[in-house]
Amino acid sequence: MKDTNIKLIHLLPFICLLGFVIGCGEFSGISNPNNPLRKNSKTSAGKDYLVLKRARILDENGFDRPVEAGSFLIPDGWNIEGGIRWKSINGCRGDVVAQEIKITSPDGAIQFFVFPSQTFVYSDDQMMQQIYATGAKNGGCQVAAPFNASQYLQNLAANKLKAKVSNIRTDEAAEAKMKKVNAENNASSRQMGLDMTSEGSIVYGNLAWGDGSKGLAQVGVTVINMNKPNLMSGGSARISTTAAFHQIVIRYKAERESEALKIFGTITTSARTNPVWLQAKNDFFKRLGDIEHAGNMERIRLMGKQSEAYAKSASEAADAQMRSWERQQNSSDANQRRFIQTIREVETWKDSSGDNVELNAGYKYGWSKPNGTYILTDNSNFDPAVEFQENWERMKKVEQ
Repeated sequence: MKDTNIKLIHLLPFICLLGFVIGCGEFSGISNPNNPLRKNSKTSAGKDYLVLKRARILDENGFDRPVEAGSFLIPDGWNIEGGIRWKSINGCRGDVVAQEIKITSPDGAIQFFVFPSQTFVYSDDQMMQQIYATGAKNGGCQVAAPFNASQYLQNLAANKLKAKVSNIRTDEAAEAKMKKVNAENNASSRQMGLDMTSEGSIVYGNLAWGDGSKGLAQVGVTVINMNKPNLMSGGSARISTTAAFHQIVIRYKAERESEALKIFGTITTSARTNPVWLQAKNDFFKRLGDIEHAGNMERIRLMGKQSEAYAKSASEAADAQMRSWERQQNSSDANQRRFIQTIREVETWKDSSGDNVELNAGYKYGWSKPNGTYILTDNSNFDPAVEFQENWERMKKVEQ
């Protein structure tokens, strides 16, 4: 089972593309009423303009010091909880790095969730089934026959969210990209002489709760099937590993739907993963897999050379590179672009660095700062450079 889970890590880069986005932080931005620059102002944040600030996501226990795992844009003043949690490496390998967050508007009317991945194992061999069941009782992967994203979303809505789900539809652009990744994985498996195939699905659906609130969910599921010789019976055993690697949900009061969908679009399209953290994490699992393959089952910690390498990279120069890397990113991932185009709630702007960024739709004017903070407004007379005596530059919309 652990060999299968190790291969799952190496054969699913798509998980890294979408699993994205978890962390915690606090912000005290220019919307703070105690800001002395605002004493004579006739405008107010949230009413006359919207401030978007980049939330830094920290991995506080994977290394010997807190590490920035990624970031994304959220409205200034919103509350964010959760982060990255590392579970025991003796548990379910696919879920060792658990990422879970909750973002809430100041009045609690809008809530955005990222749920941690869940990995399930299954086999048509009865002996393997017993082994899996015993493992599940001791913290291992859960046992379940393979399923697709639509089935998982229905189960998520009924059992975890306590909501009704409707209009479940396939994210065709995302699945097309996923099929390409799976085809590459399958080709690699054949080259290594493994009888292994991977497939997946991505859907989103509308949610409704008994209290009248509404929501939107997006779920991604991948399935890896492997045939192994059964030395006892002389035949073969089919082993399946199913991972719900991507599950995000937004819940909101019905009258706030337009605002909520804009926020949903902004958060999902602005997600960034720190490549230094990602490389260190992947190196850790590679080292772990190599050790287990050699028969050494000792526990290892994410320290030593990994931590030293990151500590060196976390200098001021590396921090500047991180900010530069962020600015060079755009929201061109096919799955997110297709999804956001469907709900039509974001627009593309060119910021002060000359890069494109997707922000809430419906605003006439936009301003940006080099540190990745944005202001959107409909007030033609509002100029944050004058209002706050700070370095703000006017943005222009990018025609699609």
